Amino acid sequence: MAPKKATLKKKDEGEAPPASSTPAFDAYDMQPTKEVRKPDNQVVLNDKQLNEEVTKQLTANNPNAPTNVARFSMKEKQYKFEPMVDQLVMHYACDGYLLHKGGDDAKRQMDLERMENEAMADFDKLAATQGEGDDGAEAPDDSKQLRNQFNFSERAAQTVNNPMRDRMSATEPPATNTFNTSCTQWEIYDAYMEDQQRITLQKEMQKKAKIKEADKKPEDDKAPPKEKKQDLMHGVTMTKAVKVMERMVNQNSYDDIAQDFKYWEDQSDQFREGEGTLLPLWKFYNERAKRRHVTAIAWNPEYLDLFAVGYGSLDFIKQMSGLICCYSLKNPSHPEYTFTTDSGVMCLDFHPQHSSLLAVGLYDGTVMVYDVRNKVNRPIRQCTVKNGKHTDPVWQVSWQEEDLSKELNFFSVSSDGRVTLWTMSKSELVYQDVMELKLVSNATDRDPDDDTTLGSLAGGGCFDFNKNSEHL
Repeated sequence: MAPKKATLKKKDEGEAPPASSTPAFDAYDMQPTKEVRKPDNQVVLNDKQLNEEVTKQLTANNPNAPTNVARFSMKEKQYKFEPMVDQLVMHYACDGYLLHKGGDDAKRQMDLERMENEAMADFDKLAATQGEGDDGAEAPDDSKQLRNQFNFSERAAQTVNNPMRDRMSATEPPATNTFNTSCTQWEIYDAYMEDQQRITLQKEMQKKAKIKEADKKPEDDKAPPKEKKQDLMHGVTMTKAVKVMERMVNQNSYDDIAQDFKYWEDQSDQFREGEGTLLPLWKFYNERAKRRHVTAIAWNPEYLDLFAVGYGSLDFIKQMSGLICCYSLKNPSHPEYTFTTDSGVMCLDFHPQHSSLLAVGLYDGTVMVYDVRNKVNRPIRQCTVKNGKHTDPVWQVSWQEEDLSKELNFFSVSSDGRVTLWTMSKSELVYQDVMELKLVSNATDRDPDDDTTLGSLAGGGCFDFNKNSEHL
């Protein structure tokens, strides 16, 4: 500090500065005054609160990480909360271009650089030797020339197209013969009498054959046959008892589902807005329905646990036979009734009053009626080509309630554009076309010479009746 004081003294001894001059301001000098600013909303604390020690603990937990993540446990068959949640937060990430010197990528890069440096050195050396050769020096040895890495050759080839050949063959027309004859009333009468005599002779021969067979039998065979004992293991009573036992076993197996499905609630639904979860209750499977598609389902109006399932093929190129299975919720392991069809099943419907009648529509346009109480695998009524069979797949059938005449009838709609009413008579299905769906085009846009749209029909896929009126 001694030199500083001497300097100050020298200044004092020198000329005094003019009165008008102001002292120089240095921004780096410490300001002599201290200003304290307090916000308006600062909390006022007393001395006790100011002297109180506040301890804070720093943790590595992420405050934004969720704490209620639930996942479905396949082992325990329920939703469980995740005990461990990822707490890592990436504030900043940047992909760098640095490579570790001992890594494989760095070694490959250094080898590449070394090869490039050697190639450049050899190229410079070759250029220098060529320059000396131009000046009259000896030419370098061509056997040690460098390999050109960019040397390539392109080769193309075109195959010869096979010539097209047309082969035709003509068959000889079959031989024809013209035959003419006349038919009179007496000729028809003679042919009819000959046919009657032939039928009478055959019946007499059959009666004589039966009499000869009866004479050859011993006298013991003429005695009345003894009543056969009913097979206990394969009788009707045993079948019914086994059926009841099978239902009891299945109900015991699925007792939890049958009792608790009304009160089941998925805990994960509270975390989903506008979404829910479906609980699968029963699975109905039949080995005969393998490789077939489920095309229709219909519940029985009287027996609430019974429903029918139609199997067919939605692949219209590969069609197969159809199958109808009637399942019951009391026995999910096996269908109660099964029926087979020649074509794939497309639609089903139970009669609202006569719950045993099942109307079926097939892919080939056939409609048929089954009675599920019958044990025979054939329908009680079936339409054919002679009585109004559809020409395209039947997409929907619907029974109508009984009218005053007590006739059983149902409607059907098909891709051929027909809406048909079928009435069950004593021996067949009687049809009546209610309407035909036709394509309607604008008269101004249609070509007057084009007659293709005059008779075209539109395919029908579904229909429904108004419950308050009889309009379709």
